[in-house]
This record gives sequence, C-alpha cells and structure tokens, in this order.
Amino acid sequence: MTTVPARARRLSDWIGFIVFFVWACVTFSKMPAVGIFVAPTLIFELCVALSFLVRDQPLAANRSTRARLSAYGGSFFILAFLQVANRYYPEWFVPTMNTSTFIGTGLWVVGTLWTAYAVWHMRYAFSIEPAARRLITSGPYKVARHPVYTGYFAQYAGMLLTFPSVAFGLAIFVWSLLMADRMRHEELVLSEAFPEYDAYRRRVGALWSVPSRRVPRPEPAAQAQ
Repeated sequence: MTTVPARARRLSDWIGFIVFFVWACVTFSKMPAVGIFVAPTLIFELCVALSFLVRDQPLAANRSTRARLSAYGGSFFILAFLQVANRYYPEWFVPTMNTSTFIGTGLWVVGTLWTAYAVWHMRYAFSIEPAARRLITSGPYKVARHPVYTGYFAQYAGMLLTFPSVAFGLAIFVWSLLMADRMRHEELVLSEAFPEYDAYRRRVGALWSVPSRRVPRPEPAAQAQ
C-alpha cells in the first residue's frame, strides 16, 4: 500500500474526468437515434466524471500491476468486448422480443441507475484503482460493501438475457473473475487504512445483505429453591 504524489493525483483526476465526460458526450450524441433508452448510461457516466473532480485525496492506494489489471479490466473489459463483438458479430445483438428480453431490459435499466446512485453517494471516495479515501457505510453501502458492482452484475445479467450468446456469457465469466480479484484488493487497502472496516465487512455482504432472522434464546428456567 503506497501514498500517491499530489501532482500525479491531480493529473489522474483530470484525465479521469475528461475520459468519462467525453464518453458521456458520445452517449448523448446517440440519444436522437436511440432515444431516452440511453439516459441511464448518460447519468452514470456524468456521475463518474464529476466524481473525479470532487473526490478526496487518497490516504493510501494499491498500485501493483495485478491490482491495476483487475481494476481496469473490471471497468472496461466488457465494454471492449461489446465494441469488438458488435463490429464483427452484429447478429449477436439483435434482440428477439420475448419475456426474457423485457426482464433483461428492466435489469439493465435498474442496474445502471443503481450504479449511478452508488457512485454519486461515494463520490468523495471514488476511485478506479484500489484506494482508501474515506469509509462510506451509509446509503447503498448499508446493504452492500460494493453496491456499484452489484449494479454492474445486474446490468450485464440483463444484457445477457436480452442478447444471449455463449461468447457473451464467457466474457461475463472472465469479467467476474477480474471483479472478485478487484474487490479483494480494494478490501485489503480499506482494512489497512480503516480499522473499523473489518467490523463493517462482517456486518454487510459484499454484493448484497440478506437480513438474518435471529431467534431469541429462551430464558433459562429458574432453579428450584
């Protein structure tokens, strides 16, 4: 775990803002043709772009090659796959209107909006590479330690239902492995930076928390006098 030089940190903030703001502009340019359907993606990209400008300075970060590979792979692997596959195999992305299509579309929209909400809630602690800025345990972080990734899983599950293919399923499997490693690196940094993180991790699930029903223990019977 290492600290990050101030100059490099500020440069990375502006690079991140520019990349996601341009991406948001490209998404917006598609709206006349695609319609309001891309609005959730636009909202998400704007939330990410703005988070780069308002986030705190990192207290510590994991800058190892493996940590960076899983972080950037988790962020961009599926997007790169979709771009390449859509160019060379466009027939994979022709939806057939059935029940799974409507369920998949709903999952994609809900997942994207949930991800945008989670990103904006953690905007002061946002990072792509594993870093500790501040510990967020409120809002969506009450139900999941990684609610942003919960939204990602919902999005991609919805897309797979809408555009089912073996190749896309395999891509999501590889992405899932990258995300598991990404979460592990992030939690190591947070545990070292914030001693209270271990208690939070025991209390809240990684992607979702299922409330447990605790059966109260019966009172011990009174001893005979």
